[in-house]
Amino acid sequence: MPDIAANNKRIAKNTLMLYIRMLLVMAVTLYTSRIALNVLGVEDYGIYNIVGSVVIAFSFISGPLGTATQRFLSYSLGENDNEKLNNVFSSSLMIYAILAVILLILIEIAGTWFLYNKMQIPDGRLSAAFWAFQFSILSFIINLFKTCYDALIISHERMSFFAYLGIAEVILRLLNALALTYATVDKLILYALNMAFISGIILTCAIIYSRKKIPHIKIHKVKDKDGFRQILNFSGWSMFGSLANITANQGLNILLNVFHGVTVNAAMGIANQVSSAVNQFVMNFQTAFRPQLVKSYAAGNIDYLHKLIFRTCKFSFFLLFAIACPIVFNIDFILKLWLGDNVPELTAIFCSMILLYSLLETLSAPLWMTVQATGNIKKYQLVISSLIFLNIIFSYIFLKLGFSPEIVLEIKCCLDLTYLVVRLLFVHKMVNMSVKYFTLNVFFPVIKVTLLIAILLYLLKSYIVFENNLMGLLSSITIILTTIGVAIWLFGVNGHEKELIKQMVIKIMHKK
Repeated sequence: MPDIAANNKRIAKNTLMLYIRMLLVMAVTLYTSRIALNVLGVEDYGIYNIVGSVVIAFSFISGPLGTATQRFLSYSLGENDNEKLNNVFSSSLMIYAILAVILLILIEIAGTWFLYNKMQIPDGRLSAAFWAFQFSILSFIINLFKTCYDALIISHERMSFFAYLGIAEVILRLLNALALTYATVDKLILYALNMAFISGIILTCAIIYSRKKIPHIKIHKVKDKDGFRQILNFSGWSMFGSLANITANQGLNILLNVFHGVTVNAAMGIANQVSSAVNQFVMNFQTAFRPQLVKSYAAGNIDYLHKLIFRTCKFSFFLLFAIACPIVFNIDFILKLWLGDNVPELTAIFCSMILLYSLLETLSAPLWMTVQATGNIKKYQLVISSLIFLNIIFSYIFLKLGFSPEIVLEIKCCLDLTYLVVRLLFVHKMVNMSVKYFTLNVFFPVIKVTLLIAILLYLLKSYIVFENNLMGLLSSITIILTTIGVAIWLFGVNGHEKELIKQMVIKIMHKK
């Protein structure tokens, strides 16, 4: 039996480190976006986002490998098998090297053709877009290898270094944006070049740390090909799911460019920045839990696994909900405060819809993590990926019929409810998790808190006028967060969870 107390302590420590990282990363990232938008302008900022989308679209091949690497590394650690651990990492690196060459060729051929023949690029900016595209490819290849080292660091739960590295990366990106102010060359090209250089620095740091602090990992030529086959088989089916997800994200960005141009891409790019910054809260929480989900399954401790799933789903939702509500309520003022007068049209509605989608995803993430922990993903990927592909099909149809751009996010949110139900049924079958217990302990508390706060927001919007200034912003945030806290305490957590929270508060008070 695992040491539950030690696992909980490790999770708490890792979560704390990731939250410290998140707070700094979020603040610096949002400020960097403002500078980049102001210096590049709406058109060049939109160009950088759309050429980046073309490159990222090919991560449907690379993304599953990172997931597979982390899954097999965590599984080997759960089995306490160092030899298998080394084979997994060495096999993964070799696969990444081969994949890098293949992707470089594919992206150059397909991406360049799409850039010159299908994209809506403003007159006189095609050459700059081409070079931004080339440097984005370089960043992508570098980050491909970094994914492998990230999986190694996270599987070993070395969250302190992971946090420091993330902070260093966003600071370098901020310096990149500030440097544009003094640039005398094409700013779009310089921005993309520097981003590639920063990616190289971060990868080098990850490699040096892994060699010094995880010494039992030795890169070697793998003679046993079973590791290759297992990783490729797992990532092969995951690739189908990754392709679907990329289509539902970057594919929609490309569709918006084809139908509505780079200004809409700029709005979507800003909305994605907001979503990414806010999601850091939840992603850090779930990143701290993910190795424990895999290790618990590997160790055969299914009861503990069920508890982890319930807690991760519910508290992930509440964490994001407490952040998203004040943002959506004050979205126009926040955007103006953040970006000044350079807010592209539709940015506010895009931000609100993406945050709604992110809330739905917080409930799904622990479920698909559990499916991946089992390694039995073939049927799951076939079903869920087929449903996710409907995003691009429905979005194309509605955009072709003349609907406004926000329809793509409305479709995405509606479909995500379907994915949630399907994932829950798969987890029920794979690890014998009770759907009834999940509904009572996750769905019902989440629904009760959400409905109560939705009524509050409606009443605040209808009957209370907040000043359009910082004082009004702080007043609304205080009221909303206080009500959310009370609602969660009364309707969102059970008696056992309340006792755990009380004990944590007592420990913190005693330390002070």
